[in-house]
Amino acid sequence: MAVPSQVTGLTAEQADGNILLTWTGASGSTGYQIQRSTDGANFTNLVAVGLVSQYVDSQPGVGIAYWYQVAGVNGSGTGTYSSSAYMIAAPPGEMSLYELRLRSQQTADRQNSQFVVNSEWNSMLRLAMYELYDILTDVYEDYNVCSPVFINTNGTSFQYALPNGLNYLGGVLGGTNGAPAPRLYKISGLDLGVNTSNNAWVTIHRFDWIDRNAFVYPNSTSTIYGVYNMRYRPMGANTYTQQLSIIPTPAGNQQIRLWYSPVLPAMLADTDVSVIGFSGWIRYVIVRAAKYALDKEESNTDKLDAELLFLRERISQSASNRDEGQADTVSNTRRDPVYGGGFSNDGGAGGGW
Repeated sequence: MAVPSQVTGLTAEQADGNILLTWTGASGSTGYQIQRSTDGANFTNLVAVGLVSQYVDSQPGVGIAYWYQVAGVNGSGTGTYSSSAYMIAAPPGEMSLYELRLRSQQTADRQNSQFVVNSEWNSMLRLAMYELYDILTDVYEDYNVCSPVFINTNGTSFQYALPNGLNYLGGVLGGTNGAPAPRLYKISGLDLGVNTSNNAWVTIHRFDWIDRNAFVYPNSTSTIYGVYNMRYRPMGANTYTQQLSIIPTPAGNQQIRLWYSPVLPAMLADTDVSVIGFSGWIRYVIVRAAKYALDKEESNTDKLDAELLFLRERISQSASNRDEGQADTVSNTRRDPVYGGGFSNDGGAGGGW
């Protein structure tokens, strides 16, 4: 009896932290030997299986590149190993940069085209990732929010530094312990502590530029909590030097609690893994990058446009269905029609804090 013929058609797919191997059976085989490598050159035996054409490598390790090869075996020995297949495991719903690029190329039907090179695909994927991030931040509001940071006011300043990845140790401005708070991408909300010993928090609403003259200090319109109506706005476009501006100037010995979405981790290497893909949303990134590539080719993108519209609607639906009590809204922290203070653009007394 001769050894089995060579295994062909080996592919590897990422699925919820696992890697699925699929191959075309080799004639003469009574089973298969699967080998794995982390460098594509030095392979070691992973597992021997029976007369099957699939194998799931369960939870091999997130963000690690693996190469696989498969050979048929029988009583006479081991046949020639297949060409290797490459994949990177990712958590449920997420993907590595390598797989995002591969799926985008497949979606655009440009897997073997060099008109758009890998560095361009990677750039398009990063743009698409932030587009998805913006959509989720808009429709969910609090989905991407990280742990808050705290700013201690001094009674004289109305501008305070925002988190830049270096200055908020332990999440407190000027702190000396703990890791720096993540760098800010977008502010989600601001609370003002009205009691220095046991904070009661009230919401500060975003500054509306057209109402800028309504906040001339001193402001004599005080709430029942003794807190003047306030607004906030970020100043400057560079998040490394951006300042938080508060009108009017807050009193000293108060705390401001800042809720925000951090910048996304940069996906630069093939083994970098996305962080916002669960619930199937990562498909938006794949389709959007495919559209970027076909736009460069000046090719028709009607089908991709339709899928992007569907995916945006799906994201909006998933956001609105999470709260059956108020299915279409994410309510503000505080609404007080009596002591709200006005200056609201939402059609009523908007809390005014």
